[in-house]
Amino acid sequence: MSQASANLSREATAQHATAREPIEAGDPASDARALRRCLGQFPTGVTVVTARNGERLVGMAVNSFAAVSLVPPLVLWSIRRESSSAQDFLQAGHYAVSVLADDQVELSQLFGSSHPERFERTRWQAGLHGAPLIEGAIAHLECRLEQVHEGGDHLILVGHVERYARFEGAPLLFTQGHYGVAQEHPALAETLPPSGPDAAPLLSDAELLRQLVYASQRLSLDFESHRQALGLDMPMSRLLNRLLEGACERAELGRATYLEPEEVADGLAGLEQQGLLCHRDDGQVELSAAGRERQAAISGSAGHYMKDKLGQIAEADLAAFKRVLLALGQD
Repeated sequence: MSQASANLSREATAQHATAREPIEAGDPASDARALRRCLGQFPTGVTVVTARNGERLVGMAVNSFAAVSLVPPLVLWSIRRESSSAQDFLQAGHYAVSVLADDQVELSQLFGSSHPERFERTRWQAGLHGAPLIEGAIAHLECRLEQVHEGGDHLILVGHVERYARFEGAPLLFTQGHYGVAQEHPALAETLPPSGPDAAPLLSDAELLRQLVYASQRLSLDFESHRQALGLDMPMSRLLNRLLEGACERAELGRATYLEPEEVADGLAGLEQQGLLCHRDDGQVELSAAGRERQAAISGSAGHYMKDKLGQIAEADLAAFKRVLLALGQD
């Protein structure tokens, strides 16, 4: 066993010795949103599943995809019974799965919405039986619909893989209501990289985006206790930030906050229960006076948190980093 693996083993043993206190617990039948948050603790990849039913193309973002068997080659995914695309997938008899790369967040959001021009705004190629294959994905699996099973309010579609393709790249992940990227566990690093003015760069250009996303996710998770103290979770906090800019339609909130439709619905419901939202006659939602006060409180808490986090970074380095972030954020 390597020294890094031994260290990881000791750390894991120490962690297992300390029980965690539940954030929330209860009967799933009494709070479906809480159950969804619990299920969200399990990270998944993100796929887009597509099919052609006659002249009609259908596609949706899916994170219920899973492997079933190698011999025969079977995979599965599930779709809500009341989904407008359910009958098309059943009638098509074939479907294609595109496993999204870590730079395809916006594409995931597009196919997680009901936007009528999803395929017109996406680069794709027709695969077997005409099912679209998303360009830039890190894997394609083209399947024949083999079995359909009842699964409560969902249908489980088992497919026989007829053709596959794997590409270079890292996967897009989804967990705890937000997107993430895959990173090697720091305890597995055998040696530290060299430092000093003559050392090689810590990150290649190709790794920069992944590290930015990773740092953002780590900071967001670390800040969770501050949000909880104010009665908020991550989706609710993101929605508050967006609504601070002004009223917004529900459909736009997902694109602006990088949240899935279910997370937007849950977050808005939570904010509404606390009296932090107002509904306008034109169908848009906006912050109430209490909502603006809550947002000011969390902004103040975030300011103190970031000041503590950034306090160890040299002022010149921090100024340069801010300029880089501003440049990357420009259209």
